[in-house]
Amino acid sequence: MSTSIEQIQNTHALDNMDALKQSVRNRIGIREDVEEDELIYQMLQASQDIKELFTSSFGPCGLSKLIISPTDDIYLTSDGKTIIEQIDVLHPVVTSLKELAMSMDRVCGDGTKTAVILAASLIENAAKLVEYGLHPTTIIKGYQLALSKAYEIMDYETSRIVSDSDLHSVIENASLSKGVETHQARLIADIVLRTLSKLGDIQANNRIDLNDYVKVIKKVGGPSIESISGIILDETPSRDDMPHYLENADVLMINGNVRFESKIINSQHNIRFDGFDNSTLLLDGQMKALKAHSQKIIGSGANVVLCEGKVDEYVEEALAKHGILLFDKLKIRDMEMIAKATGANIISIKDDILPQDLGFADEVKVEKRNDEHFFFLSVNEQPISTILIWEPFRYGLEKLEEAVDDAINNAAFILKNPLVVKGGGDIEFVLSQMLRKYSSTVEGKEQLAVIEYANALEEIPRTLARNVGLNEVDAIAHMLNYYSKGIDCRIDLTREVVANNPPVYDSSSIKQMALIAGTEAVSNMLRIDEIVLKK
Repeated sequence: MSTSIEQIQNTHALDNMDALKQSVRNRIGIREDVEEDELIYQMLQASQDIKELFTSSFGPCGLSKLIISPTDDIYLTSDGKTIIEQIDVLHPVVTSLKELAMSMDRVCGDGTKTAVILAASLIENAAKLVEYGLHPTTIIKGYQLALSKAYEIMDYETSRIVSDSDLHSVIENASLSKGVETHQARLIADIVLRTLSKLGDIQANNRIDLNDYVKVIKKVGGPSIESISGIILDETPSRDDMPHYLENADVLMINGNVRFESKIINSQHNIRFDGFDNSTLLLDGQMKALKAHSQKIIGSGANVVLCEGKVDEYVEEALAKHGILLFDKLKIRDMEMIAKATGANIISIKDDILPQDLGFADEVKVEKRNDEHFFFLSVNEQPISTILIWEPFRYGLEKLEEAVDDAINNAAFILKNPLVVKGGGDIEFVLSQMLRKYSSTVEGKEQLAVIEYANALEEIPRTLARNVGLNEVDAIAHMLNYYSKGIDCRIDLTREVVANNPPVYDSSSIKQMALIAGTEAVSNMLRIDEIVLKK
């Protein structure tokens, strides 16, 4: 009997294993080994599917995707990273493009769709060249020549040092790419620029992570966007009878709990508190310790206390009687940002509180909005800012948060490399035209690969034109007309091809990273000569 049960269990295990293998095979989309002509066809099909998914959501007028996950979570987004994360396919080409998108998001925080659309277009064009008889290594060499030339052109001919007006354009353009309204993008750019203006010479080498200086809070309500120079927390004061408005506040920050610990009076734990005398000893010790904590905080001169841990009710009452505002159970990340903003030191209640441990805030207030308390801590002339977003719907919140995130990431790259290029599809169009001229100087079949690289770059302005409602052929013809006259132009939100005046700019670094990442991803895929399924 035991043998038959064991056989049944083994049979079930094998069935489950076969079902798992079949599930993985279905997600991969490949039934057997793939090589030679079939391989390039597989690459073409997969890249076209991904490209179609991304191009329709590209640019300020791109459409959103409604994604329903296997767990019935719903995502309504036009963000490239979110879209690619939700693709539940293990095909090698799709996986490579997903890794490309994720690496762009990790490194730049923006340029995801540009890199993926370029890579997919390069694969499409490579498939045509393979049909003409070119070897993949020849295509790779041609693509690398085109990349080097495009990088050189961007460095020495099309990039320019950013000015204040250019910087505003870069940040605003990054926000617009998420499909937010023009006035919202302008406000986001103003807020991020205000933060940048206060960074000053914090770090001489400009290696600044703006996420350490900008906090974003999103709430259902509004719609509105507001910001302060300082920190906003969605936290409730420890007691209602504490002050809700203070000027020129002295801020004390405490790490850990402000509560009674029995080991204070019996560190050896050798007394049993099961009698009246011992219980009284415990209560007396408790009150003595809590009074000491209260007097230490009150004596410090602080009128705002922020605690990472829990605070005993006795201490809360004592602070309230002395007009001290207390918040407890705060996140350590928020504590660190407040410490940076106010200049306070985060200390333990067991430490001596020195005058230099206290921070300073110009204004502190507590307000109740939509049945929720908010703590506003304003500090003038310092770089930390908080953006509070109100939107009636969750999708609007996600979209605005993505716009703010892109604005911050672009600003961070501008700090590292203050070079910009013309936006609205202009830089890709100019590069495509210059690469076609360059191709005439390339000998051998690599010339064809350089031309196809130029064609892939032109797909960016073509996509922008389609998404704003223009005929892409007419749009490219108009851009060519401007280019022949030496006039910079762009695809505009007015559904026209216009001269780039006033100019729209993008970060040169992010554009270069998109070119490099897209080209390298495609080169790695073209080096594959066979997909082998392990049996």
